[in-house]
Amino acid sequence: MKRFLFYTLLLILIVVSATQFTLPSRQSTNQDFDDPNYVEFKSGVRRLRDGTVEVSSLVNMPDVTSNMFRWWFSDYLQTTEHYKMWHPEDHVWMDWEHKKTGEIVGSHHLVHEYIGGQMSKLRIQFAWPQEILGFDPSDENTVVLCAQVGELDSSLNIAEMCHVARNMPWGSELRSRFWLGVVSDREAADWQNFLLSFVANNPITRRFTVSEAEGLALQKHCIEEMSYLADILPVIYKED
Repeated sequence: MKRFLFYTLLLILIVVSATQFTLPSRQSTNQDFDDPNYVEFKSGVRRLRDGTVEVSSLVNMPDVTSNMFRWWFSDYLQTTEHYKMWHPEDHVWMDWEHKKTGEIVGSHHLVHEYIGGQMSKLRIQFAWPQEILGFDPSDENTVVLCAQVGELDSSLNIAEMCHVARNMPWGSELRSRFWLGVVSDREAADWQNFLLSFVANNPITRRFTVSEAEGLALQKHCIEEMSYLADILPVIYKED
């Protein structure tokens, strides 16, 4: 019986590993942001080779420039009332830590929000694009905001994300990407994070801990909140 269970488990591992190898890599999908046409993958949810679930959304923002999008985060967004304007149904509460006016990298956005009907309490830690993508696609027409996403009630990070706003003749095009299942401990030593990564950041573990259903709920939330923002941002920016 034990031998049967062992060989069954071994077979499952071989099948999962073989299946994972056929999936796109995280590195290849990151490069989509370096392609001015973004032709390969516009919007959807899929599993990547490393086991993470990649969530992509595309929102067109008429009359919004990429600099206006940055301004929303770097200058305007300061209170829970502002946060609720961004998504009246799902956004509940917010605050900032390490925030400097006019800047975004290094700040922590603390939020309570509903995603897929479930309350999520998150710490969104804005970082340089190179830390998440491995390069910076920013230019005079493109604003890139990237972050690690962690649990607010613990020291665990659980995902990474990037918003890329690019100027178009009619406004801007916003492409958002999330990678669910990127686990680390903000307060742990390097050796502890090495062990944590070995256990948590592998395709097998991620298959059991991160689901496409979570990705679909997040995609819906992201499209909704960025659509709300597209509606209100031109008016708010003009009045400020």
